[in-house]
Amino acid sequence: MQIDNHSVFELLKALLPPPPPARRAAGFAGFGKRFASSPWLSSLRSFSQVIFINHPLSGALLLLAFLLVSPWMALLAGVGMAAANLTSRLLGLASTLRDQGIHGFNGVLVGCAGASLLHTSALNRVGLVLILVALGGSLTTLMLELWSGCFHRRGDPPVLTLPFCLATWCLLILVSPPSPDPIESVQISAAGGTLQALLLGLPHSFGQVFLCSGLASGVLVLLAVVIASPMAAALGASGAMVGMVTALTLSQGADQAAVAQGLWGYNGLLVAIALGGIFHAPGVKSLLMALAGAGLATLLQAVQLSLISNLPPLTLSFVLTTWLLQRLASKGVPALIPVSLHAVVTPEEHRKRFLVARELLGRFRCNLRQRIAGTAQAAGLVPLSPSLQKRAQHLFQLLDRDCDGSLSLDELREALLPSRSSNGASDQSQSSLDSQLKATMAAMDFDGDGRIDSAEFSQLIQRLQRLREGEERLLLYLLPVDANGDDRLDRDEMARLLKSLGQPPLTATEQSLVFADQKQGLRWRDFVDRLLLI
Repeated sequence: MQIDNHSVFELLKALLPPPPPARRAAGFAGFGKRFASSPWLSSLRSFSQVIFINHPLSGALLLLAFLLVSPWMALLAGVGMAAANLTSRLLGLASTLRDQGIHGFNGVLVGCAGASLLHTSALNRVGLVLILVALGGSLTTLMLELWSGCFHRRGDPPVLTLPFCLATWCLLILVSPPSPDPIESVQISAAGGTLQALLLGLPHSFGQVFLCSGLASGVLVLLAVVIASPMAAALGASGAMVGMVTALTLSQGADQAAVAQGLWGYNGLLVAIALGGIFHAPGVKSLLMALAGAGLATLLQAVQLSLISNLPPLTLSFVLTTWLLQRLASKGVPALIPVSLHAVVTPEEHRKRFLVARELLGRFRCNLRQRIAGTAQAAGLVPLSPSLQKRAQHLFQLLDRDCDGSLSLDELREALLPSRSSNGASDQSQSSLDSQLKATMAAMDFDGDGRIDSAEFSQLIQRLQRLREGEERLLLYLLPVDANGDDRLDRDEMARLLKSLGQPPLTATEQSLVFADQKQGLRWRDFVDRLLLI
């Protein structure tokens, strides 16, 4: 182990007791975590990733929704997904992405489109459709890999469902179906009017994401989203409603039956989930952008239908709207920090990462100001919970080998690396370690008396505990801030990070203390050390 390759935080974590084992999820979710790489669960995740969900139980409900429409749709969805995943395997693409359903979800949509849009009255045509769906599913993986090779930098547009749109249109042009198989239509009573169309259109909009026209299948899709993420379901419902209202208020006005069928709500639904909770942390700004995007997607869908009426609109307006608003947000609203697609499991998790970052950075900013003003001692020590106080005092007694009521550099070094203290270490390694420990002890000495007593040591343990609990979520929130991808946090990126959390930028004095001589910016582990020691 190289001492100088470890940050202060990594070294001091050894002082904490092992974290409690993660609570095992119950039921199907726990089964899914234990067998994350199972082909069956990867298949279910391919179904659910269409709607930004990584949850096998939701995937099972979606498969049931396909069966309710027709066994034929369920079969073709499976064929498209299997072809996409098989192509991924043959190309040697990352198995982790395949296991999470990333390589298969566009193939699922191609299968759903094949069942809904391709005529299959003759037996020989059934075989043709099966072959075409398999080819289309494979094509989506090739498009996905080509896109990833061209657009792989942070901030580049995600491919989303563009492969599905292109592959499906290619199939329709090749086959030129005389007419799709008849689908269930929604009848609107004269008394119900607009309100009835909107109420029926809400569940149908969820179903139309997968080209499912039935009410029962739409309800199942909605339920699949609710189980995985109630927040995503609420965002989707809001986006669908905005999309339908926008369609009804267009100059020519959308047909109420089409609105009730969900044909004007599904693109707004996808935009709202993507922009309101997946790419951006849920908040007022992201919600406003998501709802505006839902309306814009509807307008683009109307333009698309007027220009290319012989092909179904599919989800192209969702793709274009998401790209456009992400680009505009990166320029005009820098406080909205986007993340890579599928880097966030649910909007709820994205919100938790935001709250953890806001709390840790808020405490850091407060400590920084007190350090500069010289009021850290006057501010007093932060009270600890009784259990943490007890553990900290017990640990202090173990470390204080000479029982003089304070910790020395030798005692702290012995606690962290007893084997190296006894066996000796290289001068360079020892000097690096001592430098880190001296900085740590200087940060712990709140009253400036040159001694580290039990109360001051307890404050360090409290900071360590908070950082360890929030470290993973904090770093996941921080990574998208690194716009240039150099794995460092420079001054401009720090300003954007603070702005996203509602904090003003650092003053010149604060910058000099935080960045010191790091002209190229702070490495992530150095930044975490600043959070711990300042």
